[in-house]
Amino acid sequence: FLDEVGELPLRLQAELLRVVQEKAYKRLGSNIWHGTQFRLICATNRDLSKEQSEGKFRSDFYYRIACWTCKLPPLRERPDDIVPLARHFIRHFTAEEEEPPEIDDAVLEYLKAREYPGNVRDLKHLIYRIMCRHVGRGPITTGDIPETDRPSSDVGQKGDHLEPLEAAVRLALSRGIGLKDIGRAAEDIAISIALQGSGNGRSTRAARKLGVTERTIQKRIKEGITPARGIDPESSR
Repeated sequence: FLDEVGELPLRLQAELLRVVQEKAYKRLGSNIWHGTQFRLICATNRDLSKEQSEGKFRSDFYYRIACWTCKLPPLRERPDDIVPLARHFIRHFTAEEEEPPEIDDAVLEYLKAREYPGNVRDLKHLIYRIMCRHVGRGPITTGDIPETDRPSSDVGQKGDHLEPLEAAVRLALSRGIGLKDIGRAAEDIAISIALQGSGNGRSTRAARKLGVTERTIQKRIKEGITPARGIDPESSR
């Protein structure tokens, strides 16, 4: 197994050609060739096909090792794996306990919306930090998330206030939801929230908050919106 094969210098790639092609090698300081049998597996985070075409990776060595390739998408492109992996790591870090703790719904949403630049290792280290703070047999809550891992609440920073929205859109796209449905759902949620904070769900105040006409609000209510928690659309009429 050659891990990070893309990091091999060109000179070493040339020396490995005979080993891979002829299944023969010389021991260090020896002139005697020895035969060997092995199955070679390589791993890299680089695009070797592109690099060999640019001369950054030996083409002859590339075509000897690229018999069959398997691309593992980053964790952000397979969000359905996040929660099962998180539960697996929780069981790993609580192996001495009878049962691992449950995960609060708010923490589940946080885990699914978070970016993982370090992929699975990033998630594992995050769960480790969370479990270091978790005390007792109760569920894992947002209080167990270290301050350094919590989403920034400083909306004064450029674009910070859009990060949760961006994460939600990424999640929707990864699950095959199209632009039209995403836009419709965003409008429904915005209307529902505006109604929720407008005193008895009055559509006049909701329309003022959203910068639209009251007629627009009433039309969307008649068409049917997915209300936010605790909202009865009928009460706004």
